[in-house]
Amino acid sequence: MFTIRFEVEKRVRKLLRSTIKGGVDYELRACNTILQEAEAILLQQGISSTLHYHIQDPTIPVSFRSSVMLGEGRPMNILLLVNQTLNTVFTDKPEEDKRYLIQLLEQAFLEEPPPIQEEVKETKVAIDIPVPKLEEEKIVKADKQPDQRPLIEAAPENKPVKRRESRQGVQRISSFFSFSKKGWIILASVLILLSLVAFLVLISSTGSKTEAVKKEPSLESLLKQKDLSKIATYYPEEWENIRLDYINEADIVGLKAMNKEKPSPLLKLDIAYFEKDFNQVVEIYEADKEMECASIDYAFVGFSYLTKGDVKQAEVLNLYADDPDLKAYIADYQLTESIINETKQVLKRADLTKELRKELEEKLHEAENHLQNYHQGKVEVKQDGEKETL
Repeated sequence: MFTIRFEVEKRVRKLLRSTIKGGVDYELRACNTILQEAEAILLQQGISSTLHYHIQDPTIPVSFRSSVMLGEGRPMNILLLVNQTLNTVFTDKPEEDKRYLIQLLEQAFLEEPPPIQEEVKETKVAIDIPVPKLEEEKIVKADKQPDQRPLIEAAPENKPVKRRESRQGVQRISSFFSFSKKGWIILASVLILLSLVAFLVLISSTGSKTEAVKKEPSLESLLKQKDLSKIATYYPEEWENIRLDYINEADIVGLKAMNKEKPSPLLKLDIAYFEKDFNQVVEIYEADKEMECASIDYAFVGFSYLTKGDVKQAEVLNLYADDPDLKAYIADYQLTESIINETKQVLKRADLTKELRKELEEKLHEAENHLQNYHQGKVEVKQDGEKETL
């Protein structure tokens, strides 16, 4: 059985003491709830902290160490975290080993034992993220030297020398003030000219900065105008947030405009889902399973697999999506399949009355139609802000 152990930073241990206990091996299936509770506590306090974790199973040679930053509003799903780490940090690791680890974790969440193999490889799939440790600052104080003499020693008194030096100083000062009237006029003119040039340069630079600020439009105004071209230019960091907003609003027009401005497989996947082209959704996902999906994208792909009758794959994807609607659809689909199978078995009996047989056949027909609705995607799906229901 997979377990996970957390290591909390000392400065937040008191805050997270009720949620995470040190030295405790938690069941892997419970870790998402623990992560979400810890994230909520630190978000409320406005604190960020690194949480280290270690996933292992003593019965099989698998170990995974990494860390996650809490208190930054990130989705807390251990499968998402592990998957992202494998694809971004361990790019040099064999894809076969990474995929094997992910499959084992998915099976653990689905409560399915890993496949039994006759020969167990001795090599461990051990992946550790090197966590850099900050070296303590060393403050080296200079040794005190009480007997150190002053760097500048006082010169012995020599009155004649001082007189000569004072005379030379007076001569220099007097020579400085010995400019003619014409020289003073030239010097004053040069100083005024330099001041005027500096003033003009200052005004022009200030004006150019003000003009530059005026030229940069605000994000709010661009969103109202739906000017995606300028948003991509001035606010590229907001691109993903806008995509998620369009998804929540079921704005297919907006998603298509985004894809026209900056084409991406993820936008094509979203558009295909809202257009109920579920086969296309699955094709896009299978062509690039390593693309960075949000939770809602995994829900779209999971439902698309469900329309193809692939309940197992839908369950796996909902481990990443953690979507209550998809969970309900999967349960309903499984229940409908169970009703169909059981009804078919009962109809094989020869001792059924005519009335009961007719009732069971109607029940079977209704269940088969309901399952067919899933295959056609005829369930509650948002489209352009409106809902279509069965």
